[in-house]
Amino acid sequence: MSSAKQLRYYVMLALYFPLLLYSVSTFDLSEETYAVKTYKAVSVGEPTVVLGQPFQARAFLAAEELASAEQKDSTIRPQLIADGDLAALGDSALVMNTDDLLAPGETERRVSYQAHFAAQQLGGNVQRFPVSGSFTVRRPAIVARTEQAQALYRNSLNRIRLSVPGLENRPLRIESSSGSVNGRTVTLSPSGNRARVRVYLERSGDDVYLGDREFAVIEPPRPQLRVYGPSGEVTSGDPLSSRRAMLRFEVEADREFKQRYPDDARYRIQKVSVYLRRGLTASQKLGDYDLQNGRLVLTQQLRDAKPGDQVTVQLESIVRINHRGQRIPVSLRESSRTFGFVVS
Repeated sequence: MSSAKQLRYYVMLALYFPLLLYSVSTFDLSEETYAVKTYKAVSVGEPTVVLGQPFQARAFLAAEELASAEQKDSTIRPQLIADGDLAALGDSALVMNTDDLLAPGETERRVSYQAHFAAQQLGGNVQRFPVSGSFTVRRPAIVARTEQAQALYRNSLNRIRLSVPGLENRPLRIESSSGSVNGRTVTLSPSGNRARVRVYLERSGDDVYLGDREFAVIEPPRPQLRVYGPSGEVTSGDPLSSRRAMLRFEVEADREFKQRYPDDARYRIQKVSVYLRRGLTASQKLGDYDLQNGRLVLTQQLRDAKPGDQVTVQLESIVRINHRGQRIPVSLRESSRTFGFVVS
């Protein structure tokens, strides 16, 4: 191609190419040019639900094949019809109650369902469009919210609030060793090493068993022992005046435990044993004594004691008084409940 012809070609392309692009971009294809020739029924629902949570799905007719306008069928007006335990709501919703889908020993099951659209065609014939699907139903998780995380305190008033994801608006019933309560809160005072609750879905007929929840049971935190003399707090090895031989013992509960369980954090020392060692001789037991409001007076017992003699006080009976008024023995190491003083 000569340079002159090539130049004219580029000039014409520059003039007419924008017009060509505009005509293509504004070309309109009428929506009535094509119509649906055949349909396919489709169902879309949750793949997994928990026991007691209704299964829900949406059903609709999807265009499967297009035809030209000349082959257009009459307008279809389908009716949604459910089979078996499935129920149809309106012309697009499918619902199934799952309360009775699991046997007592089952944890999950695959459930199939069927329905169909029925549509009257020209001539009075009814055409069926089947729709089917499946979903998994399983037992729900029992979530516990307790004041002590996942463990309960032994012989204490533990308040537990349970929740069941997926069944937030359904009424529950809880069974435990303490009996049966309606709702989501239960109180437990276990004495063993494990505690278990059984959760049911409440309904007008027989309640639906949802599952169990088990808790570990632990001892409350150990308290701290403090001893006070006439002039204030004393510790082992401090002097004890034979003329003012008065001691006061206190059992101080763990701060957090006392704050959360005030009715279970009361302690009492019921009895102490007192020993006296004179000089280099062996210790002799002076006797067992009951405390009055935690006070121990030894002035009479030490009237013949000499300076330098050693007095040993051993706490023998420490109890925790719980919310029921029960006296529960508190186990402490001998070293932590034994105190020694020097007579002065």
